[in-house]
Amino acid sequence: MAEIENVKDAILTAIQMEKDGYSFYMKAAAQTESDMGKTIFESLASDEQRHLDVFQKIFEDKVSESEWNELVDSSKKYAKIPIFPTDLNDAPGMDAESTELDALRMAMDAEKEAIEYYEKIRENLGDQDVKKVIDEIIGQEKNHYSLLEKEFNHINTTGYWFEFDYLGGQNF
Repeated sequence: MAEIENVKDAILTAIQMEKDGYSFYMKAAAQTESDMGKTIFESLASDEQRHLDVFQKIFEDKVSESEWNELVDSSKKYAKIPIFPTDLNDAPGMDAESTELDALRMAMDAEKEAIEYYEKIRENLGDQDVKKVIDEIIGQEKNHYSLLEKEFNHINTTGYWFEFDYLGGQNF
């Protein structure tokens, strides 16, 4: 995983994590048969995209707009951050017979790993501004985990997606 030694490393890592999360949630939405499941996964993907917009505002004094756009639009990976699987069917424990519960479990695991990863990053930072950003990211990832856990438990109990208004996400 990438070593975070300065603000730019934090920016690049955050961009990569959000891009990976967006891709994962969009793939999960495409493979989910439930309309509510699609809505939830698409909302989580939207959150990941919104995080990028917020990061741009936070880091605008540290990275120029053109450099930012180049970083976000690039297909090149900054670092191999093995948190969000790139192919759901090839992920550990997943195959063609996998269920929506399996996708939710994988998403919960990814969010938990993201939380732990950002907490480790935070421990080694001296820059208080970057720490604040990392704290906000951790809070959002915890919200995602909580949502996924509630869905997982509800489907496990009832067999149906829990229908609540998640659209619009949090105020990140």
